[in-house]
Amino acid sequence: MGTALSSLTDEQLEAKFTDGDKDGSGALDAFELKGILEATLEGRTFGTEQIVDLMKKYDVNGDGVLGLEEFKNLAKEAETLGSPAALPEDIYELSFASEKLGFSVKNDINDATLVVVSKVKDAELVGQISPDDEIYAINGVPIAHQNSINTHEALAAKVKTLTARPLHVAFKKKA
Repeated sequence: MGTALSSLTDEQLEAKFTDGDKDGSGALDAFELKGILEATLEGRTFGTEQIVDLMKKYDVNGDGVLGLEEFKNLAKEAETLGSPAALPEDIYELSFASEKLGFSVKNDINDATLVVVSKVKDAELVGQISPDDEIYAINGVPIAHQNSINTHEALAAKVKTLTARPLHVAFKKKA
């Protein structure tokens, strides 16, 4: 079983924070937070809504990331979180084992802050993914709650940093 975050010293939490800050920004985005939580609390998974709730609750200054002190505050309560909630009916998730995902993305024509599927390239995915379905979350991290990901280019750049496979992508069916 993993280490309880709440039992770690300030120095140990700082080390977890530094190790988890994969992009060296001095703050944790939701992808990095999920990685730290799941690596430290072995056997636990954190769902999309849990990560959103944690970011909202502990991102005291509202900058969309967690600084060291915000992370330390979260660590005191991390073990008390319940199990992840089921995804809503209009959201589905697929896993991708290879680097090539088999679809391309674009910014939505009506809402430029949304990233949607532009084309399904892999024949095996036709019928599973539809053009204009929103990229809702990657590895359980909701895209809409990432201030730095508001274009398809920013999404592609972030996905390139996520080297662990399979990559889990949640799609929201177009209305």
